[in-house]
Amino acid sequence: MDKPFIGIKRILYGNPMTSLPQGVEKFNGAALKALLAKVGDEDSTLTEVKNVHKDTWGYEESDPSVTEYVNQLTGLPYYRDMEQAGVPTVNFTMGEYDLETKADLQGGKVIDGAWHRKDMLTPISKAIFAQTKTGNWIVMPNANLIGKGNFVEKNIGLGVAAVPVETGVEGLSAEMWFKAEDVE
Repeated sequence: MDKPFIGIKRILYGNPMTSLPQGVEKFNGAALKALLAKVGDEDSTLTEVKNVHKDTWGYEESDPSVTEYVNQLTGLPYYRDMEQAGVPTVNFTMGEYDLETKADLQGGKVIDGAWHRKDMLTPISKAIFAQTKTGNWIVMPNANLIGKGNFVEKNIGLGVAAVPVETGVEGLSAEMWFKAEDVE
C-alpha cells in the first residue's frame, strides 16, 4: 500500500519551469530527485522555505463548480454538469522572512533596504515543491502566487497561496503528485 499524503513538512520554490530538464521527455520522480539533489548547491535554482509559522501550511482543493439539472416532475436531479474544476492550493505563512523574500513572494520592490509596495497587480509565478510528512511530493511547476501580510498570533507573517496554472510545456502537467519511493 502507498504511503498516504499527510500534512506538509517542507516547501521549496523557484522560478517557474519553462522547459523539461535536459534529456527528460516527461517530468517524473527521477527528474524531481535530480532537481532536489541540487538544493543547497551554489547553482541550485530552488529556495527552501526555512520558517513556517505554526500550523499555517497545508494543501486544499475547492469544490468544482456544478450545475444541477432537476426533473421538475420528480424534483430529483437527472444530470450534473461540472463546469469548472476545483482549485488546488498550497498555503503557508512565514513567521520570519527578510524583505527580499517578501518582494520575491508578494511583489513590490526592495529599495535602499526598505520594502516598497509597487504594482501589486503584477502576477507572480513560481514553481512550488511541497513534501508531505510521509515523504511524498506535490509539485506545481508554474504556480500563480498571492502573497500578503497575514496576522497570525500577533505576528505579521508573509502569507502565501500558490495555485497551479498551465505550464505550456509538453510532458509537464500543472500539478503532479509523486510517491516518496519514486523520488528517494
